[in-house]
Amino acid sequence: MLVSFSFYYTTTVIKSDSRLEPAGYDTNTDIRETSEAVIQNETKSLLVDEALQGGSMAIEVLSFQHDERNTIVPSFKQKTTNIKPSLHQNMPESIDKVESFLTKQKSLQILFEESKDVFDLLPETYMPDYKSFCWYDSQEEFQCLASVYLAGMPKCGTTDLFDKLMWHPQLTEQSHRPKATDSQKEYFYWSRLRIGRPEWFLAKPKGPVHKQLFSQFLAGTGSEKVKNNKETRIVDGTPSLLWDLRGWETRYPGLDEPPYNNADLIYAVTPESKILALVRNPTERLYSEYLYFSTAGRDRTPQQFHLEVVVELKKFNSCLEKKTLKNCCYSSEHSLRLRIALGVYVCFISDFLDVFGGNLLTITLNEYYSHPIETLTNIFYHIGVTKPNLEDLENFIKNSKTSNVNKIEKLRIGDMLNETKKLLDEFYSPYNSKLSKLLGDTKFLFR
Repeated sequence: MLVSFSFYYTTTVIKSDSRLEPAGYDTNTDIRETSEAVIQNETKSLLVDEALQGGSMAIEVLSFQHDERNTIVPSFKQKTTNIKPSLHQNMPESIDKVESFLTKQKSLQILFEESKDVFDLLPETYMPDYKSFCWYDSQEEFQCLASVYLAGMPKCGTTDLFDKLMWHPQLTEQSHRPKATDSQKEYFYWSRLRIGRPEWFLAKPKGPVHKQLFSQFLAGTGSEKVKNNKETRIVDGTPSLLWDLRGWETRYPGLDEPPYNNADLIYAVTPESKILALVRNPTERLYSEYLYFSTAGRDRTPQQFHLEVVVELKKFNSCLEKKTLKNCCYSSEHSLRLRIALGVYVCFISDFLDVFGGNLLTITLNEYYSHPIETLTNIFYHIGVTKPNLEDLENFIKNSKTSNVNKIEKLRIGDMLNETKKLLDEFYSPYNSKLSKLLGDTKFLFR
């Protein structure tokens, strides 16, 4: 039996906004030009096999609005019990894709229900003059959210890049830490505190944990730095945003994969955000991380590293025999000492690319260290800030130190064994190839 469903929805592609175009750049250079798109509205009626849904049903979707700066903002004032359409996925053209589409919508509904305190406080539109996402709340307090996310990966140079980004006068950090001298780079609200999962939870899940309310988070987003400077963009430098969904199996029992990812979350809150992902040779990344956390225990040696690699590779490959790649990448079962899954970059990059498209810029640590001026200039262009004076930028880089490096620990412990390197290179190679194909660049082969 066939039943007819009518889906009323908005297919949205953000049109390029002159407000976002940085001054001082030659768009005829190799730097990617901002592409234009259109906003389309459609209504479709699809025939769906009744067995697909187990009977007839009505789906009422939320409405979406766009303000003067072409920012699409969900009208969250409507009923949160409605199934909310994906902000980034078009309605499928063929019936055979309807099931996956509906599954995605239902999955996203979990996000809105568990973060009701977030969406209840968001405005229907953001202030069009500000380059961060700003508004006045019901108490007439000025609030802002970041519009730039340095979202990964750990031990890929994110701390150093964040420090370099802060050199630009149109970029600023958040202000969650009590001391002005404390690093404001990362705060872990979106990936951990929002859902009440502190860092220690997986290792010692004792007693109830309390999530941080969105109203508390807003107190430290850096709004005060933006209020009198509309050109300023707040940067959130939390690298775990790219990959951290740990504990999802406990939160959503019975599901084969996480119902949503952090890309879905950030897009739902600040859809025009610019995303930066910094990656490196995954074999080198893994060993660098192993060395970095060696101060937690003196049992870390090249020989011990090899033994743990063998165990974790076997565990990951065993997971693939039973579950999907996405499930295995986001699995909470992996060792906290040796996070092999984080080097399967294509899992996480593809999720963000699917949502943010051209607003995602992926950089390798090698190109950043080898060509810092060119790389930073491209990053500034991608973000949308003014082009820096290249001489000033060169002097700044020349006189600054590289942040958060592992040299002392590497000298103490030594290089990884050749047999370990070979084992890891062989494991990561097919995933590097997939990433290279996805992004259309051979630099992601890491050869």
